[in-house]
Amino acid sequence: MSYHIYTTRGIVLSERPVREADRIYTIMTRNLGLVRAAALGVRKEASKLRGALEPLVLSKISLVRGKEYWRATSAEVIRSIFPAPTVARPLVLLEQLVRGEAPHPELFDAVEDAFFSTKLYDEMFEIHLVSQILFHLGYLKEADLTLGKKSLVKAINEGIQASHLT
Repeated sequence: MSYHIYTTRGIVLSERPVREADRIYTIMTRNLGLVRAAALGVRKEASKLRGALEPLVLSKISLVRGKEYWRATSAEVIRSIFPAPTVARPLVLLEQLVRGEAPHPELFDAVEDAFFSTKLYDEMFEIHLVSQILFHLGYLKEADLTLGKKSLVKAINEGIQASHLT
């Protein structure tokens, strides 16, 4: 039986250990959407996937569809994202809001652009990233993106309330 290998760019949002040497990853991919992928033996010292499948890493990932999870067959680091609190909170929100494996290429591009075109320590980074996430998922209007800081934060809070996460 042959399997189709899907290769796409992805940002690893989180991971959790399974069994002795495996992990399950939550990965936001450009072409497949939010996927859960198993990586077998990745916790072993000699694993080739180990560095490319860490949280806050943008990687080129090859996946095969399994019964329960996707399976990561190869991964190559494109770029690491510095683990600042302004980065982690929006990615947790992204993981909570995106459901299913529907592709969101515009959302992926907006998140990727935010990481590589703005300052991660800037006080507006988190507000900008969260507003982009909410806009691409339909919780903010395009006009909201041009608001000042105080009004944008208010619109973000209303968008999060509309998502029923709180």
